[in-house]
Amino acid sequence: MYRFFKFILGTGLVVTFLWSCSLDDAAPVLPINLADPIPLAKEFYTQEKPKQVISSFRIQTEQEIFPFWEGVKIHADGRILIVPAHRKVQVRYEAGYLRRFVFELDERGQVIRGGMLELAGKELEFLLHNEVLLVEGFLAGVKSKDLTYLWSDFVARPLDGMQADGRVVALQREGGAKYRLDAEALRTEFCIDWYWVYSRDGVVVFEVYSHTTCGSTSCDSARTADAQDACLDDGTGAGGDDFDEINMKNLKFCHQNIISQLIGSSKKDFKIIFDKFNGQQPVPNSYNVNFQYGVCNSSATAAACTDSEIFQNWITININETITSEATDIFMGLTVLHEMLHAYLKFELKHHHISCVLNCLMDDYLLKNGGPINQHALFTEVRFINNISLELKNFASARGYNVNQLGDRYFKDLAWAGLYKTEVFKSFSVSEQNRIKNTASAELSNLITVNITPKGTKACML
Repeated sequence: MYRFFKFILGTGLVVTFLWSCSLDDAAPVLPINLADPIPLAKEFYTQEKPKQVISSFRIQTEQEIFPFWEGVKIHADGRILIVPAHRKVQVRYEAGYLRRFVFELDERGQVIRGGMLELAGKELEFLLHNEVLLVEGFLAGVKSKDLTYLWSDFVARPLDGMQADGRVVALQREGGAKYRLDAEALRTEFCIDWYWVYSRDGVVVFEVYSHTTCGSTSCDSARTADAQDACLDDGTGAGGDDFDEINMKNLKFCHQNIISQLIGSSKKDFKIIFDKFNGQQPVPNSYNVNFQYGVCNSSATAAACTDSEIFQNWITININETITSEATDIFMGLTVLHEMLHAYLKFELKHHHISCVLNCLMDDYLLKNGGPINQHALFTEVRFINNISLELKNFASARGYNVNQLGDRYFKDLAWAGLYKTEVFKSFSVSEQNRIKNTASAELSNLITVNITPKGTKACML
């Protein structure tokens, strides 16, 4: 009897198992578009958000980001939902930016994942026009090297900041965690600057201004999905011609003022260069430069350097704040001119615009030397030295110096700073080399060097 029941039980289990598997396999997979995926996404959002760790400082500074369900769009036969991600705060964006809640569903209608996707690096019109393609590409693991991607959970905690080129990005507010922002501060006209910070292997290599958020008493009503609210940020912003710029926001005011005066006093060739970075000249590609303080990887003793990479149409100029702490305004003007030339030439070479740049200097160089171009060797061309010294003279005049008394040789000597390793400079006599080096050293240290007195005044008094 025991064996009989054991046989029946075992057979029954096998039959039941096969029957259940058979039913499961035989059950038709209903197209997901027959069911409404929006309630599924809402349920997933409601369940997952309380489980996620709240990033307190970002929520406090930018206020809660919530899905505007009335604006949801369904794509890929119901497999992808794209929902506008709103926040009740005033925002102004510097460049093209798009923020969306994204939900991905499987063939049975279950939400595989959901989160907030932020895109930047292109004009807003481009982002909006290609929104679906970009989202679908991201979900499939395809990222454009010309865009910045940041995937976060529902409380804005970053989950995936890996970029197509291997860098990792994060949005960080100015000042980091050292500033405490309470609820009262957010109910006033208090603004915070935010930056895209790119790193590789944990080392920050690049950062660029993204946007500014401002609290306001007029925006302090209950958080709702009221799309008509005047302070509601709909996750889109900026773009277009405003993307061309010289970003100085990371610098002290004294250094910003020097760059502004250089732009204002520039003439001829350098005016063309500054205008291209300021979006005043028609160019097929955006020319953008970001000034910041940092140590140069190529030389820890360099006063400044230009990033060797052009990333998302931005190039970075690092100014070594320690080395230039005593520098005069004239030396800082020279530093900016020198590095702006590097930035400009790198853009020109990247986009193959080798045609009559600075009186065709690059064309002449290529004819004589062939490629690739050694930029410092190019800088030693007579017309190049003359251009730098002339612009420095214009800048000094704008600062109120008696340029005639200072003399042309003084400005030409400074134009050679940073070119000491070139073959042309090495061909100078020892006395001439020493005079040039001592002149530049005096302006950098703001101290008398071998009987040479600095002619400029300390750039930053504090």
